[in-house]
Amino acid sequence: MDWRARLGKNVLKYRTARAWSQQVLAGEADLSLRYLAGVERGEENPSLDTIVSIAVALSIQPSQLLE
Repeated sequence: MDWRARLGKNVLKYRTARAWSQQVLAGEADLSLRYLAGVERGEENPSLDTIVSIAVALSIQPSQLLE
C-alpha cells in the first residue's frame, strides 16, 4: 500500500469513528472539502502541515495517520 492510500484510509477511519462528515473535518482542519476528499481517496499528496492539521482536528498524533 502506498503512503497516500494509507493516509487516506486512516483519515477515513478516524473521521468515521467520530461520526463526522467530510465537511465537518474539512472545517475543523481548515481545508477545502474537495481537497480533504482527495486526501481520503489517496489522490492528493498532503504536506506535513496538512497532515498535522488533520491530526489536530481529530485529536490524534500525526503518526497515527501513517500507521
